[in-house]
Amino acid sequence: MSQIVISADTATIVLNGRIITDISAGDYITLTPSNALTSRANSANNGVTISGRVDAGVHVAVLRVQKFSNDDIWLNQQRNAKIPTVFNGSVKESFVRDGAALKETYDLQVGSITTQPTQTKNNQDVNALMEYTIEFRNVVRKV
Repeated sequence: MSQIVISADTATIVLNGRIITDISAGDYITLTPSNALTSRANSANNGVTISGRVDAGVHVAVLRVQKFSNDDIWLNQQRNAKIPTVFNGSVKESFVRDGAALKETYDLQVGSITTQPTQTKNNQDVNALMEYTIEFRNVVRKV
């Protein structure tokens, strides 16, 4: 499976209408597909049946935010909600092709925090991070 990696410095991440801004400079948001796009069943005489999978759009998003930041506090509140929070949102990145300014968008649909956040400590500076893992039912790329 391939990974889609988007630089946090050049991308805008929105979850439930909130723009996530407390990502460390130079860090990445990673969207990893969980399942294959198609299924194959091979048969005799070089026969094959190819089907699109209904779960092909499932992706796991990993984002790391500055510990104790407003985004960390907000994500932690969503994690601790009595009823699991459902996230919808997007990741947008601008680029230029043939002199034209264009935008790539990943539409993030029906996600939830799937694991407890991972905590990263740094003894050299104050850049401690909290890593949140959100699984989305579907992610659609638009270019």
